[in-house]
Amino acid sequence: GLGFRRVLFRSKRFQDYQPKQQGRLTLLSPSSDIPRLTSYDTRFGSGLLSWRDGLLIELRLPGTHTGSRKYSLSGSSPSTPAERRLTRKLQAYFRGESMAFPMEEVPLDRSGWTSFQAAVATTLARVSRGETITYSELAAAAGHPRAQRAVGNLLAANPYPVIIPCHRVVRSDGSLGGFSGGEGWKARLLKIEGLPFPGPG
Repeated sequence: GLGFRRVLFRSKRFQDYQPKQQGRLTLLSPSSDIPRLTSYDTRFGSGLLSWRDGLLIELRLPGTHTGSRKYSLSGSSPSTPAERRLTRKLQAYFRGESMAFPMEEVPLDRSGWTSFQAAVATTLARVSRGETITYSELAAAAGHPRAQRAVGNLLAANPYPVIIPCHRVVRSDGSLGGFSGGEGWKARLLKIEGLPFPGPG
């Protein structure tokens, strides 16, 4: 990992954001292609994975797709080697096993990423299980020391929670901060990784 300290402690697409002057963000037009959905089962319920042309375009945490028209249909069983491999690793992760999700091994759709998004995602992927980093530390480590607000907005739209571990990014005062799946899920993911932040188990 990067050696960061161990501490206690909405949704547009990740690809749609890029920093402008003073950390402002510009919304780009998302693709309208219909994805293929596969499901993975955990003790917290079923989650969904969205795929297009063999690339992962979104990961939905267990239960977070309920009530969404976009995800009204259940996902099918994984059929390709990449789908099966990621499904197995996610199921092991949610059982509490120590799992790594190297970005070079997961076929993420990076087609719309800017250099800023790539820098933030790559830097964050180096923060290991059991470690946390603040938004300002992440911005500086990614080479954008004044862009902590842009980093926060970018992570709030992260379509790959767990893989790009935005739950490991906390506020400078040690409190949780926001999370696309809600603070309950952020606390739960940190608990799975051994950080006893108050929240659901």
